[in-house]
Formats: sequence, structure tokens, C-alpha cells
Amino acid sequence: MAIAKSSNHTKEETITARCDIHIKETLDILSQSEHLSKSEIMAKSILEYYQRHFPSKAFLKTERELFGRYGSDKGDLSIKRKKYIGEVLDRKHSHN
Repeated sequence: MAIAKSSNHTKEETITARCDIHIKETLDILSQSEHLSKSEIMAKSILEYYQRHFPSKAFLKTERELFGRYGSDKGDLSIKRKKYIGEVLDRKHSHN
């Protein structure tokens, strides 16, 4: 399933999910072997699951437009996440 990135920039949301250690390790391996972020692996997995279980739904016609539209174009987010989070929080809580 080829999924193209869109140039639309809308608000990104964070979700939290619980999983056992086997699922976490599998996600780590997939992320490393596919050279994709864990978020990208999860998003693709969810879309593929949806497509497999609800093939007649109209949503699938627009999945290529929806997937990847939240990309930051920063390839080092997993490495420098604390730095970027700090910058966002500093801007949010600065008293100008």
C-alpha cells in the first residue's frame, strides 16, 4: 500500500496506548528495519487494519491524502525529542 504525504499542515495529536513487551519490541524492530518512526509504523498499521476490516468504507478513498500530513520534516525527532519539547514548552510558558 503506497501512501503519499500531503502538504497540508494541521494540528497533530498524541495518543497513548498500552502494549506488552513483545509488541513494544516488535515495534522497535520494525521501526529500525524499515527506517520509519514508530508513529509512522503505527499509523500505517492502523490504516492497513482499517482497510482489511472495512474495505467498503469511503474513508479508504482519501487515506493517501490523510496519511503523513503531519510530518515535521525533521529527521532527528527521536534523537533530539527532549530538546524540541523543551523549546516548545519554553515558548508556551515564556512571559513576554
